[in-house]
Amino acid sequence: MPRQPHPLKLRPRSWRDPIAAGRLLLLSTFPDSLRRPTAASAARRNACFAALAHRSLILHAAQGSQTETLCRQALTAAKPVYTVPSPHNAHLIALGAQPISPDEPSALLPA
Repeated sequence: MPRQPHPLKLRPRSWRDPIAAGRLLLLSTFPDSLRRPTAASAARRNACFAALAHRSLILHAAQGSQTETLCRQALTAAKPVYTVPSPHNAHLIALGAQPISPDEPSALLPA
């Protein structure tokens, strides 16, 4: 069985020193052996980061997509979700996402 490289060597070289010094944290729900994302692993990753987020910006989500499901989950958890006002995002706005103009991104900043 071939020897697996050390996980730190799989990261960009510029990350190695900050990780070793404790100045950079890589957060993942997956083992280093995972090489290609699947639909299931992408959904788990998105759910993890949505749980950590205080608010989310979803630029577009097709109806019935995993991103729409993520929007629903965030709204159910009473987390603000923002989207750009577009007919393509009407279903997100109907779910409770707040439209935000690309010219007014300050709503995304903490109060």
